[in-house]
Amino acid sequence: RIVATGDSMTDTAGEGCPALVDELKKTWPDREFEIINQGVGGTRVGYGLWRLTNEYKFSDQTCPPLLSLDPDIVLLESFAYNNASDGVNDAGLKHFRDMHHQMVETIREKTKAEIVFVVTIAPDPDHFLEAVPNFVNTPLTIRRKMAEDRMVYLEEAIKIAGELALPLANVYEASLNAAENGVPLATNIS
Repeated sequence: RIVATGDSMTDTAGEGCPALVDELKKTWPDREFEIINQGVGGTRVGYGLWRLTNEYKFSDQTCPPLLSLDPDIVLLESFAYNNASDGVNDAGLKHFRDMHHQMVETIREKTKAEIVFVVTIAPDPDHFLEAVPNFVNTPLTIRRKMAEDRMVYLEEAIKIAGELALPLANVYEASLNAAENGVPLATNIS
C-alpha cells in the first residue's frame, strides 16, 4: 500500500494515481499495488503534517488520517509551490524545513512505512502562470520572480531529503530546462 500526500502536484495525479500504477507495473508486472492519493490542492506542508493524524474534508469527502491507512510506502511531496508564497527568507525556509522534519519524524514513529520524498516539476520562469486566469495581467517580471521563489523551495526540499536520508524522486532536476534540452515537459509527469 502506497499513500501519496502533498498539494495539487499530488492531487492532480488522480484517484489511485493510475499513471504511477502503470509505471510500477512495467517493473513489477506480477505485483499488486494499492495507491491512495491524499494530495490536496492549494495546501502547505503544515496542513500536510496535520493531515497525518487528523481526519479532513476534501472534495465533499471525509478522508482518514494518513497514519490510519497503515502504508508500506509514503510518497511525501514537497509542498514547495505553496510554501514559496512565504517568500525567500529565513523564517519561511525554516518553517518549511521544520514542518518536513516533523512530518518525517511522525511517520517514522507511528508506522513501518518507507518514505520517498518527491520534489516536483520545475516551473518555467518565462511562462509561469501565464495561462492561469488570476495572473492574466500580471507582468512577466513578477511571474518570473514567483517561479524563481518556487525553485528556491524546490532546491531546499532536495536538501531536506538529504538531511533526513530519504530516497528522492527528483522530478525537479529532471525537468529543469527540459524544453531547452528538447524534452517535452510532460515526459516528467506521471
